[in-house]
Amino acid sequence: MAESTTRRSVNILWGALAVAALLLVALRIANRPTTSVRGPLKILTPPFTANKAELIQKLRDRKFQDLDAQLNSYQKAFEKDPLEEGNLSIAFEAFNFTDPSLSPILDEWVKSEPGSYPAHVARAKYLIALGWQARGDQNGDKTSDQQLSEMQAHFVEGVKEAVAAIKLNPQASIAYASIIDAAKGVSDYKTIKGAYGASLKNVPLSLSTRAVTILALRPRWGGSYDAMDKFADAAQKCAAQNPRLESLKGFADVDRGDIASSAGNQKQAVDYCNRALAEGGDFASAYLQRGTAYDALHRYDEALEDLSRANRLRPQEPHTLEILAYVYAHLNRPKDTLATIQEYQQFAVLPADLVSLQQWAQNFGGGTQQAVKTGGD
Repeated sequence: MAESTTRRSVNILWGALAVAALLLVALRIANRPTTSVRGPLKILTPPFTANKAELIQKLRDRKFQDLDAQLNSYQKAFEKDPLEEGNLSIAFEAFNFTDPSLSPILDEWVKSEPGSYPAHVARAKYLIALGWQARGDQNGDKTSDQQLSEMQAHFVEGVKEAVAAIKLNPQASIAYASIIDAAKGVSDYKTIKGAYGASLKNVPLSLSTRAVTILALRPRWGGSYDAMDKFADAAQKCAAQNPRLESLKGFADVDRGDIASSAGNQKQAVDYCNRALAEGGDFASAYLQRGTAYDALHRYDEALEDLSRANRLRPQEPHTLEILAYVYAHLNRPKDTLATIQEYQQFAVLPADLVSLQQWAQNFGGGTQQAVKTGGD
């Protein structure tokens, strides 16, 4: 009987050890860093030819007719092939540059070329960018009435310019997108619905108008992920003619990843972005968000790969370049950090953190190194 009791005790002990071992394995699996599988990058758009820095320089040089010809050529290419809209969109994003010195030049362009649809869109983009800058990036309860008033004033003027552009060219997809973007800022859902409806009638294959509209459906703007998913699903009826519309299926998960990342849950952010890429194919904002999460996890090689992909899919995007500059700094590549910042400042105003990073990179190895901000965001 004593032998039986001993055998039973041994079996219980081995059973307990087995359970403990299984729990340990499960714990290790749960804490294992999230990994991402990357296949060959699938780029659906034709090669990009728009260069924001060159467009801004032409504006500074007041080469208005050259700008008209170049931007009109991008518009005509889009009207023939919806996959060319990416190039058109990047070109007009150049005028998001809120450098005050550009304001009188844009005014002069519109005044000297009143029949120029590109001039009106460019000024609309500039004014709406000024509106977002005036508002700032704080929550509504931390945004003053003065900020909101200044934002709204810029938006009103920007929308007027966008409407003028549409009257000149009803297929001006970037003008519709600009109106929707401004309306989102003041929660004017009637205008969003009206502008989006008009865009469907005149540019039914546009991704730009759909992308800004689905972003207005995010929970943070009073929408829901269910509404975003339904919107993305509805767009798929046109995906055969514009395969880039497939990316909309990943927008909700990118937003989930952004929220998770902001809350400090980077592994969950990576998981959401993995799902976004699986659902929507290769698109820039998913790689940007995942690269940002990898940067915060100190997995800099993976961050560099994702951000490089984002930059290839959507070149010259300031947020991508900002995080990329930090990743290069974390990898002790000051020359690449400086080159990235120099590219950034050709079409966007340097924020204070990038000015500090630029100084760090310039002084790298000179005995005056400054601490590099962790996370890069």
